[in-house]
Formats: sequence, structure tokens, C-alpha cells
Amino acid sequence: MSGIISLHNVTKKFGKKVVLADYNLDIIEREFICLTGESGSGKSTLLNLVGLLEKPTSGQINICGYVNPKLNSHTGTNLLRNEISYLFQNYGLIENETVLYNLKLATRFLRLKKKEETQRINNILDKLHLHKVLNDKVYCLSGGEQQRVSLARIMLKPSRILLADEPTGSLDEKNKKIVMDILSSLHAAGKTIVLVTHDLTLKEYATRTINLQQNETSNHTVPAGPGEERDVNAVTGNNTMFNEK
Repeated sequence: MSGIISLHNVTKKFGKKVVLADYNLDIIEREFICLTGESGSGKSTLLNLVGLLEKPTSGQINICGYVNPKLNSHTGTNLLRNEISYLFQNYGLIENETVLYNLKLATRFLRLKKKEETQRINNILDKLHLHKVLNDKVYCLSGGEQQRVSLARIMLKPSRILLADEPTGSLDEKNKKIVMDILSSLHAAGKTIVLVTHDLTLKEYATRTINLQQNETSNHTVPAGPGEERDVNAVTGNNTMFNEK
């Protein structure tokens, strides 16, 4: 396994406020990183730097072998299309469009034939039990359903890195567990995951926890670590758990 994300002496300022100062971090491919810390400690800023949504004030960021890629550059565009996926607390979906429309956004750069695209989408819908809402507008869905649509979109995209910003912050306990078990299965299948959370119970899913407030790192052993395949169908269970809105 090799390094896929690294930050070297990275500083990020917003005006006169220093959010990160000379920060260093190395993430090995197929790690599951949990970023914790109080509000204002720089968790989301760090995630946005890795995801090219923010530029460092100084320092070096290496993503998939590219140094300080810019969002609107050819390299940045390729990284966002092929290597990096996002999972947000607010789901990041187009609410006035259908589930199918949102899922097709994930495949538009894959150059798939229509039959293959339809087959891929149907396979993911089967795994996440979303067929019944395929033609529904996103705003008609429950929070749990919307987050599963976001996960379906990620599963359709061939990215190696998944950045998750408080992905369970708006969910009840049942849907939180569903989402985290799916993330665990994606990690076991080979994705590198960096997750920001205030919920310390999510540490059990991670291979490493980093507390930005205290600048502490702890390693974990998780049941479904890198290289161990898990069936997403087993994670999500049967349809009955998804009937509530």
C-alpha cells in the first residue's frame, strides 16, 4: 500500500484567523480516517483542502501523486471526476430533480453505453433498496433515503477517495448505522475514506482517529479492514428497514 494523500507544512488562514498551522498528515491508501475535534478545530477545512474546495495559504498538498492541484485545472478536474467523491451532511443532491437524474450525474463522464449504464444503476438500486423511489423527486425522500442516494452515486463512480463531512449528523440511530455499515463495506472493498464527525461512536469504524483539537492520533483494529470483502446487501438487510419516511 502507498500514500494517497499527504499534507506537508500546510497552513490555512481565513483573513487573520489561522485554522491550520504547519500541519502535516500522511494517509495510506485504503485507510479509514476519522477526524474529530471541537467546532473550529479545522476538521472541515482539512477535508475541503484535500477535496480541492479550498486552497492552502502555504505548504504542500499531494493527492494521488499530484502536488497542490487546483480546482479548475485539468488535473483538478480529472481528480474530481475519477478519484475523489464527497458525502455531505446535507446530502449534496439536486432536490428538485429525480433520484435517477441525480444518479446519472455520477456516470456522465464514464462513457458507458446506455445498456451498461442502466445495468450499473439497477445493480446499485438493488443493493440499497432504492428502486421504489427511482422516479421520485429528491425533496420527497426521507433523510435516510437521501443519504442512501448519495451513497449510490458514490458507488457508481470509480473514485479511490471518499471524503465524508458529518454524513450521519442529520440521521436517526437506525439510518446512522445503515450509512456507516455501507461506508465500512466500501472501505473493505478498497476505498480510502476520510470522515469528519463530532460523533465519537463512529471511531469504531475507522482504522485511525485523528483529534485535531489535541493533535492526537490513535490506531484501531476494525472487523472489516482493508481487503476484506463485505456484501452491501448483508449490510443493508431487507426492504422493511427502509419503508419509513
